Amino acid sequence: MAAPRLVIFDCDGVLVDSEPMANRKFVEQAARFGLPLDEVATLHEFNGAAMRTRAEVLAARHGWVPPADFVARVDAAVDAAVTEAEAIPGVAAVLERLEASRVPVCLASNSRHQEIDLRLRHLGFERFFPRRFSGADDVAAPKPAPDLYLHAAREMGVSPADCLVVEDSENGIRAAVAAGSRVLGLARFTPAERISALGAIPFADMAALPALLVSQGIALAGC
Repeated sequence: MAAPRLVIFDCDGVLVDSEPMANRKFVEQAARFGLPLDEVATLHEFNGAAMRTRAEVLAARHGWVPPADFVARVDAAVDAAVTEAEAIPGVAAVLERLEASRVPVCLASNSRHQEIDLRLRHLGFERFFPRRFSGADDVAAPKPAPDLYLHAAREMGVSPADCLVVEDSENGIRAAVAAGSRVLGLARFTPAERISALGAIPFADMAALPALLVSQGIALAGC
């Protein structure tokens, strides 16, 4: 098995613990416009999904008609709350090690470019990801479609089969697997057994990630 030539990170739930906050803002806005939702159930169902996808699915399911600017309202609320979400514990050390080892990395997230940039700036992670790709802005179909990962690989000049993706959600794992990439799945909101069933390798926390990267052929300094 050839060593990966590129490591692609998801953002929300992998770099930053923002999924609960973003979900809460979505649920709050839905309630304002007549759709009460269970916050925990909504988080587990839509973890990693684009906001427009969440709104479309729930509108069809409940016969709900949100205002035309509903997603923009959610996006604005999420952007305003960027400082409420902090880095996933241990991920900064992983990124520093990849940087020191000169391993090529990029970011591919369903979030908008503006949201991605705000999060990275807040965390001080901008230098790690000079190339960032958005499922909301760069492709027609966000995750779970493979389009975003195919786009990221193409833009980085690498075959999808030579990419190693770090994800946490079912949507993200499905997208990366469908693109033909190897996937490591952080088991936070998605159970480890489900991650395995989707075709990814589960890991419990960021302390376990460096060894997994090495096992996949990534050369890390100090290993």
